[in-house]
Amino acid sequence: MEGIVSANRAGFGFVKVEGLAESVFLPPPQMGGLVSGDRVRVRVQRGRDGRYSGELDKILARGVTAFLGTIEAAGRSLMVHAVDRRLGLRCHVAPEHAAGARVGDWVIAQIKRYPDAQRAGVAEVQRRLDPERPLEMATETAIARYGLPVEFAAAALREAEAYGERIDAREARTRVDLRGLPLVTIDGADARDFDDAVYAEAHPKGFRLVVAIADVSHYVRPGTGLDADARERGTSVYFPNRVLPMLPTALSDHLCSLEPEVDRLCFVADMIVGKRGNLLEHKFHTAVMRSHMRLTYDLAYQALFEGRPEARKRVGDLLPKLLPLVDLYRVLLDARRRRGALDFESMEPHYDFDADGRVRGIGTLLRNDAHKLIEECMILANVAAARQLKGAKAGGLYRVHGVPEEKKLDQLVAQLAALGIDAALPEEIEPRDLRRITERLGRNADRAFIESLVVRSMQQALYQPVNIGHFGLALGEYAHFTSPIRRYPDLVVHRAIKATLDARDPAGVRHEGGALTPLGQDLSRLEKRADESDRYVDTFLKCSYLRERLGQTFDGLITTVVEYGCFVQLRGIGVDGLLRLDALADDEYVMEPNGQAWFAARRKLRLGIGAAVRVIVTNANPVEGLVDLELDAAVEPPASRRGRMRR
Repeated sequence: MEGIVSANRAGFGFVKVEGLAESVFLPPPQMGGLVSGDRVRVRVQRGRDGRYSGELDKILARGVTAFLGTIEAAGRSLMVHAVDRRLGLRCHVAPEHAAGARVGDWVIAQIKRYPDAQRAGVAEVQRRLDPERPLEMATETAIARYGLPVEFAAAALREAEAYGERIDAREARTRVDLRGLPLVTIDGADARDFDDAVYAEAHPKGFRLVVAIADVSHYVRPGTGLDADARERGTSVYFPNRVLPMLPTALSDHLCSLEPEVDRLCFVADMIVGKRGNLLEHKFHTAVMRSHMRLTYDLAYQALFEGRPEARKRVGDLLPKLLPLVDLYRVLLDARRRRGALDFESMEPHYDFDADGRVRGIGTLLRNDAHKLIEECMILANVAAARQLKGAKAGGLYRVHGVPEEKKLDQLVAQLAALGIDAALPEEIEPRDLRRITERLGRNADRAFIESLVVRSMQQALYQPVNIGHFGLALGEYAHFTSPIRRYPDLVVHRAIKATLDARDPAGVRHEGGALTPLGQDLSRLEKRADESDRYVDTFLKCSYLRERLGQTFDGLITTVVEYGCFVQLRGIGVDGLLRLDALADDEYVMEPNGQAWFAARRKLRLGIGAAVRVIVTNANPVEGLVDLELDAAVEPPASRRGRMRR
């Protein structure tokens, strides 16, 4: 079998094999020279207990090429030791490759030769880091850990610069002229790349919605240096203080970006929306546009939804031309509810940093109706793109989201039952069945936790050429079209649609044969890599925040019960810590037969999924993302809340 290695700091490891429910155990002797992320082939045996164990056959690909380490003395030479103990890496560093690093320094080291059973590895120091600057350390460690490309090839930079700062006037004359249409962009306050602009107006059938998207495919052609670098990245990666763009900034932040009051080339989805929010008609065409204003989500919300005078004054004469967007949004939102699409609130963290990048506070960015307005407009354009591909029988990449697996749903029902929530699910499950679970909770404080359980029960969304629909959005066809500056799959869809419109368009690509399946698989992998690097930085920063607050008490919620204790999510922080069983010395704890809780017989205390507890942070390891906790006091365990939560 082939799979990905996950190493444990105790010396053993596991291999996660796609399609296999259980991971394959690798004992310490088989882990020599292996690190987390390595792709390996193993010979597998199944023991009498039903568990799999493996013997290494071959290393197929390395998962780690650089790592965060500390410099140590080894006689007269230097060694760099991985700070993350799960990697188990210790490499020689030649003096000429130490980049001035001294014993005790924290560094990013590039592996030049991997260790094996006979010899240690060899590494070069790329850069030194200051452990007192956690934001920089988190970002640089993530870049190294996940092998994220940072620099663009010279060919890509030359090609981007060669386009200049203004659009080609001759190209503009061949396109539909939308410069008089009051298209606007609505994005976050710190956004620099503007993919999309919107406009809506009343129509006899309901509404006309125009979604104009940056025409990246005009500039990034197959076979070019720009395309090679974009394909390698797959997606832009966003960190709190830094962006690793998919395209050079000459394009991503300027010539492709739909900046206000400048001419830009765009690719347009022009749609007619029915009075009940259904997509009636659509057409695609290339155009030239001029964004009439760059609005932030907050400004759009205050002007269009709250009607604040100062906000409306800033929008000025554009205001009446933007109000139809609000009417359209309400219609689309009603349509979303009717079809039963999931609609969970994302809990995106917001950090307050000091001058050295230390976290001084953690908040949550909540979406307002302006966020949701743009989201609904983009979803509709993505549906139109998928229908265009399907109708033309053109090869493209759909964004698919499969029906949850039965085993995961059974686990969800068991977890909800432990919380006192009745959630009988039908055999043929629909998104609305999962949506009803959380809707019945209203404004219950545990709603976000319940939503996280539902999300964990679902499959991962993927890119593939076979359309199976999007379960979470309750849509029969869906393709990513609206963010080609930062997502390569959108660029693939743009090219495919252009090929359906005009076979002579040099920016169009008609995909033949089976090339799309491996492309979709790899782009799904690159998306996962970006997500994991983002989560790594997020966890690193939260742990560094807690490391300065050891001994402090936090409110938490038990999220998972395991054989060695339970994990507790700290409220207001959004990170899980481990409450170890051996730290619970106040009583004898016994696991309940269903595995959902630990029970203390003398204190009659039940530590189960969903229990509210107060915990003390005793240790925090940012590099490994580990938080250790001790129990301060149990607060209202689920047994006493069942009557109130049962629905």
